[in-house]
Amino acid sequence: MAVQQPLRDRKGPGSRKPNSREIAFLLTFHAILSGAFVISYLTGDEDTYGMHVFTGYTVLGALGLRLLIGMLMPAGSPLRLPRPSPEWTRDHLGRILTGDAAARSERSPLHAWMAVGLLVGVTLAALTGVAADFRPRLDDLHEVLANLALFIVFAHIALVLSLHGLKRWAHRVPAKGPLTDGPLSAASKEIR
Repeated sequence: MAVQQPLRDRKGPGSRKPNSREIAFLLTFHAILSGAFVISYLTGDEDTYGMHVFTGYTVLGALGLRLLIGMLMPAGSPLRLPRPSPEWTRDHLGRILTGDAAARSERSPLHAWMAVGLLVGVTLAALTGVAADFRPRLDDLHEVLANLALFIVFAHIALVLSLHGLKRWAHRVPAKGPLTDGPLSAASKEIR
């Protein structure tokens, strides 16, 4: 029977850094998807409906390409579809709360959860938009899902910025161990 490796020593999905071509693909995908999503969201009224439909199909095409590439990539590739793990998430968050400096500087498993939420939310909004072209009674559902997708986008932006701040903080504030003597404890004493 093989001994299971402790979670602390495991790397998360997409364990290697992306190369320049992968970064270029990811940046291009983000630019096309976010640009088309914003334009589609802003042009949903009668006067600009043609632009709304075109950018909606652009969103759907970008998502389809990303899903196809993500399914074909080997394990460990940064382009592979995210596979969030509850165990990895619990371990990582536990390490953050106990003041583990290494955990603050690692890639957070919350990225994978957010990626899944974004892919599902934006895909559902785009697919119901296509369906609403053929069944106009689905227009209200499409609008609700598009608003939900926008909320997920804002949550994604907030998560990325906060995790980036946590990484920057990790390099400035040394961890000392559990919360009782770590940087969070010192910060709470300053508040009192």
